[in-house]
Amino acid sequence: MGANVQYHGFFWSAVIRALLSLRRDNGLDNEYDTTMLESVTQIENEKMDDDGLASILHSLCPAREYETIGRSLIGYFDFNKMSNLVVYLTASKHIDDALHVLGKHYHHILGNSAALTVKTDGNETCLRFQPSSHPVLTEFRCYFLLALCRHLAGRKFDFTTVTLPPSGEQPVSLLRPVSSGDIRHEGVVVSLVFDNKWCTQASFYYSQSIKKMLAGNLDTSNDLPLKQQVKEAFLKAPSPARIRSEWVATQLGQTESAFRRQLRQESISFSALLKEYIHDQSCHRLLSGEKTEDTAAHLGFSDRRSFERSFKEHAGISAGQLRQLGNRLRFQKGNGNLINLVENLPPLPNSIQTLLNMDCETMTLADVVSLIEKDPIFQAHVMSKASRAVYGSVPKNLEQAIGRNLGLGNIRNLAVIFAAQQLLTSQCRFDKVNLLTDAMLLSLTIFQRLFGFNRLNEDQTEQVKQLLLFGTLSLFLIFHDECLFSDGAVTHWDKSASFDVFLNRINDEYGVCLYGATSLMLLRWGFNSAVNQQLWKLCSNDENGNSDSLTGQITLCHTIAFNLLNAQETPEYSQDTLTKVQSEMLEEIVTSWRVSAA
Repeated sequence: MGANVQYHGFFWSAVIRALLSLRRDNGLDNEYDTTMLESVTQIENEKMDDDGLASILHSLCPAREYETIGRSLIGYFDFNKMSNLVVYLTASKHIDDALHVLGKHYHHILGNSAALTVKTDGNETCLRFQPSSHPVLTEFRCYFLLALCRHLAGRKFDFTTVTLPPSGEQPVSLLRPVSSGDIRHEGVVVSLVFDNKWCTQASFYYSQSIKKMLAGNLDTSNDLPLKQQVKEAFLKAPSPARIRSEWVATQLGQTESAFRRQLRQESISFSALLKEYIHDQSCHRLLSGEKTEDTAAHLGFSDRRSFERSFKEHAGISAGQLRQLGNRLRFQKGNGNLINLVENLPPLPNSIQTLLNMDCETMTLADVVSLIEKDPIFQAHVMSKASRAVYGSVPKNLEQAIGRNLGLGNIRNLAVIFAAQQLLTSQCRFDKVNLLTDAMLLSLTIFQRLFGFNRLNEDQTEQVKQLLLFGTLSLFLIFHDECLFSDGAVTHWDKSASFDVFLNRINDEYGVCLYGATSLMLLRWGFNSAVNQQLWKLCSNDENGNSDSLTGQITLCHTIAFNLLNAQETPEYSQDTLTKVQSEMLEEIVTSWRVSAA
């Protein structure tokens, strides 16, 4: 069968099967329903045109039953039966990822003349496409898009505005029972508008394996949204650093003025898009082992120094350091797949991205509480961690959890840990994920009590907090079920007498520095700050665990925290490591932490 049969036929047959099942459960079925399976076979074999499809849908779903059917049909959709294309879409990282694919293959679902466009304007994204000559087909296509978006972004996703062409009939819509958006019947184009916050909401159904398996079966199409057209034009350039908008316009068959006007209309920053592309190309080449000067030349920089300056400004670490880390990951025991794991990490949830983008100087407790309340998973993490006895009395609400227990100044950093736990727990081979995140949080508490921040300025304090909280985040990578040595890492954990011994074994056996691998994760999540540089320094510091140096104190707090939570009794530390007063403080911290865990 051709691709069009595989996609178009199976999509509509799955819709009709869902309708038949719903009608049977609701007592709406009749003699006509029993003959439908014959029609389903015709549809799957692409032997029925749109007129025939519309006739069947009108019979199974007349407008007078839109309320009953629309309310429940979404629960009957079986995406797995809707074709390889739909399965591929459901395995996307987020809605933006799915729209990139849909932009190429929309005609299989929306019709050959749909001419889908995706436009971002201010805080909203708008999908527009030409309707079918049969309104009932358009209704089901819009209903499917709502179901797909909710699958990816969660059941709270909704369109803010839906515009459907008038059908000449009573203005009812299959969407109305399941959408609280403003549904209008006007104009000649279908328009589905939703808030930008949903575009990068991470999907829990993202699967790199499924996408790889199905990618080869997807056909090609030139019907791409503008952003994808620009990115594909970048791929044709021999020297990306020398790309200019005039050249891209020529590749797209436009004048530069028309191209720039289109960019403005869709709120796309050409320079930001180009910088992101160059950075991704840089990381890929350096991690693959290409020399820095060769990478600079391939990308079209005038010289190595200008490339290194640009890269370090964006990444926070030097090109040479990233290349060295790539060499170690790639050539030690065949664990180069860690690089692939990093490149395919899900994006941070939208609520956490928004929090990280807040201005530290102007954000208020009310702003943060309002944001976190909209993300029940994030809120649950915050309340759970803030209830630890080490932070004081149990908070009664989110305001107390953040303002009194965890601290408004810490919440942005804590959010990254919660995000990693939220995104990566299901792939973690380590059976006590909470132990990992608890130790990250406890590291900060131990440092505050034992060493304090009084001797550090504001910037240094923020850096140290990030190093304490983020430094060990790559444990989620080495315990990831797609990491080739995850079983070995778990074995080393079980057999190591202490956390620092575990780190040394991972480094010696697999050539992986935990801190350096964490910097890769932060690069993937858009951290362009000095924390990446400092993480790299922790990899090579020969004073790790020395309580007289700042880097030594950081690694010592990590070791103490993980040792404490992994042991039944409090490990003893010599007077050379901690003073008697510090040891007593540590005992108090551990007691409080274990009381709340009991």
